[in-house]
Amino acid sequence: RAQFERDKSDLRDLGIPIETVVLGGDQAGETAYKVTRNNYELSDANFTPAEVEALQIAAATVRLATSESEVALWKLGAERVKPSIGPRVTIGFSDPYLDVILDAIAKRAPLTFVYKGDERVVDAYGMLARKGFWYLVGFDHLRKAQRVFRVDRIEGDVEVGKPKSYTMPKGLNIAKAVPTDRQMMAAGDYEHPTAKVLVDSTLVRNVTREFGREAVVRENPDGSAVFEVPCSNNYAFRLWLFAMMDKAVVLEPQEVRDNVVRWLDELTEGA
Repeated sequence: RAQFERDKSDLRDLGIPIETVVLGGDQAGETAYKVTRNNYELSDANFTPAEVEALQIAAATVRLATSESEVALWKLGAERVKPSIGPRVTIGFSDPYLDVILDAIAKRAPLTFVYKGDERVVDAYGMLARKGFWYLVGFDHLRKAQRVFRVDRIEGDVEVGKPKSYTMPKGLNIAKAVPTDRQMMAAGDYEHPTAKVLVDSTLVRNVTREFGREAVVRENPDGSAVFEVPCSNNYAFRLWLFAMMDKAVVLEPQEVRDNVVRWLDELTEGA
């Protein structure tokens, strides 16, 4: 009986109305309790297919440590099959620097930290999550220029300076300040500037959106496609390629393909 009363109290605390009903017939005079679904459930959100896909992309990009986001998408009409929206990446919200940096941005307080072995004093303008990592955009006093820092590569502690020490530059666009995969892959001096990559049908739309229709070399009957993408920055190219796991294969140049295979072999041997 006590458990039943606690359960009723929990339901009421959640905002779910409980109706009391006096029974008739053989149970005349007895009291029963009823929860009417229409009294508490949300009405149909009526999302369009494009809106549902946008929610799927958001849930896939920002993945919390629970399954609630996936269940919520099912309830909103998303398919239970794996959507063809590209590979999931995880953006950590437990990074010890995030709260400190966000607070400094709000207060316009400079940050001091070690990055790539050098102490940096940075006027923090904003942060952006991209491809599973957080990036800090700000003015680097050591380099005397605006720079982008990957937050997980900050070394040691982050110190916060005096609030209201700087102003935000006019017209700054944080999203444009952080290089895209395409820009990073093209920024290098590798002897082969481009590579042809076969991409699985489930990721073709994603890669086309990223590199444009002009990057499509060939479309195959099974829905897969061959793209010509920049690889001047070999490291950035590998990061982009391996994010697609077994859904992408380098076709040519042969040297680029051999380098990828060799790098994978080294990873396997070191595991």
